Amino acid sequence: MRYLIDSNLFLYAAAKESLAVAFLDSAIEAEWAGYSTISRLELFGFPDLKEEDEGKLKDLLDCFSELGVTAEVVDRAIAIRRERRRIKIPDAIIAASALTMNAKLATRNTDDFRNIRGLQVMDPFQK
Repeated sequence: MRYLIDSNLFLYAAAKESLAVAFLDSAIEAEWAGYSTISRLELFGFPDLKEEDEGKLKDLLDCFSELGVTAEVVDRAIAIRRERRRIKIPDAIIAASALTMNAKLATRNTDDFRNIRGLQVMDPFQK
């Protein structure tokens, strides 16, 4: 299995939410697991991020591959935005990243990624 991990799962894991921690632990063993550069921007760009939390997030991200915003990702994000005009640009890029890597998108915000052609979305908190 291949996973593109959304920002919110790293936040839950840093807060020691057991389901998020368990998912990340299992994702480490996957064929491929990573996150978008956009997720790193979202996580570390928060103005009130405490130094302790920054360290926890860095440790979590270090276990996974970072997928940059390539021309292929941007082209797919453009196509997604044309189909779903109300999707936010960061979400379009994250969805496009998952599609580019042929990965399942792991997120708590499944509604943000509903009805994107070809995108497999999973919420590790749901059974």
